[in-house]
Amino acid sequence: MAKTTFTQCPRTVAEAVEMLVEEFSDRQKAEVALTFKTALYLLHFSLGSHIRKTFGLWAPDSPLRRDCGRALGRGDLPPDEASDVIIEALWERLQAYRDRNAKI
Repeated sequence: MAKTTFTQCPRTVAEAVEMLVEEFSDRQKAEVALTFKTALYLLHFSLGSHIRKTFGLWAPDSPLRRDCGRALGRGDLPPDEASDVIIEALWERLQAYRDRNAKI
């Protein structure tokens, strides 16, 4: 992961994805984009850990965790599940990366 310089935690999944896209190098974006969707669980202990720690998902009152829950039609999620929601949303956003002409 790039050195994170975030001053504020995102409040929504969309904000979290945008921050990650801005933070990642082209190589990191390609690595996520080229991961099979069924293999995203492999990012749980690397990217997922980074997301949980950096975006404050361990905080019991995390607005981002609640937004992750809403994305699944549920209430508040545990930090591990919330980071999985963000990883999948990031993966979906980066699918445009497969087409080198597409803007991410």
